[in-house]
Amino acid sequence: MNVREIERQLGIPRANVRYYEKEGLLHPQRGSNNYRIYTGEDIEALKKIRLLRQLDMPIETIRAVQAGEVALTDAVARQERLLENEAVKLEQARAVCRSMLADGVTYAALEPARYEQARPALPGQAGSEPARTRRPPVEGAEWAFNPWQRFWARFLDVHLATGAAAVFLSLACHITAAAGDSRTAGVFSLVLGWMLVLAIEPLLLSTWGTTPGKWLLGLELRDHAGGKLSYMEGLRRTWGVLGTGYGFEIPVYSLYRLYKSYRTCADDEEMPYDREQGFQYYSIVPGQWWYRRASAAAALLALLVWAEVWCSYQGLAPPNRGDITKAELAENINALANRLDHGLWVDGDGYELARQTADVLEADGSWVRYVYGEPVSDKPVYTVETDENGYITAVTVMEEGGFEGEGASFSTLHLNRAELVTMAFIGTSGSGYRMGKSALWRDLSQAGQWDGSPVSGEGFTRTATLEQEGYYDDFGQSTGLLMPLPEAESGRFRFTVRVEKTTR
Repeated sequence: MNVREIERQLGIPRANVRYYEKEGLLHPQRGSNNYRIYTGEDIEALKKIRLLRQLDMPIETIRAVQAGEVALTDAVARQERLLENEAVKLEQARAVCRSMLADGVTYAALEPARYEQARPALPGQAGSEPARTRRPPVEGAEWAFNPWQRFWARFLDVHLATGAAAVFLSLACHITAAAGDSRTAGVFSLVLGWMLVLAIEPLLLSTWGTTPGKWLLGLELRDHAGGKLSYMEGLRRTWGVLGTGYGFEIPVYSLYRLYKSYRTCADDEEMPYDREQGFQYYSIVPGQWWYRRASAAAALLALLVWAEVWCSYQGLAPPNRGDITKAELAENINALANRLDHGLWVDGDGYELARQTADVLEADGSWVRYVYGEPVSDKPVYTVETDENGYITAVTVMEEGGFEGEGASFSTLHLNRAELVTMAFIGTSGSGYRMGKSALWRDLSQAGQWDGSPVSGEGFTRTATLEQEGYYDDFGQSTGLLMPLPEAESGRFRFTVRVEKTTR
């Protein structure tokens, strides 16, 4: 059967038939002349579609019923509620018309307050109908009472904002979780993130009617008249979300508020910040399909988390990159020491400088005065090798010590200094993420790496050796503790880390 015969026998216009095919409700075969051929199965499908469309059932719902994603009884029950609601509205409108005709009122003498009593109450007003039975302003839309759909939309919006804040803190302020101050970075990014939400979300709601998270999850927001919210209405609503929905992110209390919000949505009730101001929150996609968009949201969140981690490590990248001089290496070391709260401060020749003026009691019982900005030792923390242009080709960190006499205490290797100098040198090449993950400095805390075996990566080669006498090492704890042998009368050790640039 061709489309002309369908039009004649079923009374369905060919434009409608083409539309149903475009929407995926029909799948006619093609003949040798490329004309559509409608089988008996297609005819039966058209009859069913015609019946359901006569019930004013949306195309999206019919498609879901065809696919078995929604039971026909559920779809019909929902449509029956919507039609009943429309019937009530029509009857109320007819009642207003009859009253106006009976009064013989003219436009000039029309008093709206006299006739508005018969209108349906707006959302949140006394006597309003249940939220679930009101019809959304968009054909085929459903009221957004799915708590998980709304949670993931909000979670994505908040994480977009906090992620942007975390990137800013990492790259501009060097406050990063990778630097060990994860609590500080988390608090700052959360506060700045919500400040962004409070500033940007009302603007998006007043111009777009949705936000990135809501759009991806298929949600929109309107006022009681079906229009977009004003900026101030959006701001009041977002503030309500922060307070009532998230409990101002106060630990424990925020979990309670999230649970209460979940129960409110699960019970088909409107949130207070929507009900009080007459906002309408609805889904522009069938509720049973939102999880497909949630999968995309989860993938986006995973990408955002990866980007935050990458930027967090990028915030550790030293200021001087490429070929560097002795002075630039010192700047790199001091910058990383500040970001990692290390406390080391060196000059251009690698000597540690005092960070304050103070009298310090030494191990031999003598008092020594350290003056701010002056070297604290006659031995440098590291030495460098340079090429003919004065650029560093290798850096060596050496630490020596020992004891005389029985009953000596343990010695501690300053592994964090060797790690810091290594990071400052290898960070001149590649990304901050590669530097932060590099085994060149991370494996220095592993005793098995101290046998002089070369470790290469990022265009550098690192070796670490420990020469000792009169000590046994507590390497199992990766602490760098050297314990004197009970029977030893003296001991010596030398710990050397050398990092050489292998590519130019």
